[in-house]
Amino acid sequence: MKARFIAILLSLFVVSLPIHSGKAPIPEKKSIEVASKIDLNKADLGTLTGSFKGIGKKRAEAIIAYRESHSGFKSIEELADIKGFGQRFVDTNRVKLNEVFMISKV
Repeated sequence: MKARFIAILLSLFVVSLPIHSGKAPIPEKKSIEVASKIDLNKADLGTLTGSFKGIGKKRAEAIIAYRESHSGFKSIEELADIKGFGQRFVDTNRVKLNEVFMISKV
């Protein structure tokens, strides 16, 4: 019983030590994934597939086909012109699409 009491006191002391030392406890470092944006005018099929929720192999192929037939994208809003996307998809996901994709000049 006495040993358990001492163990509890020591545990409380160790836990509260940073509070009483006058120094703030060091927060845990979290790994931050910094991924660069995907260029719709240069990305290949593998990069586009799975790059965004709802873009699988078929939609990635449609993006590439549209890009080749229209001399590249001028804006992300052009995704609405691709069969399988539509204006509703672009309107609903506009902010996230701009976070994931970019358009380079062709």
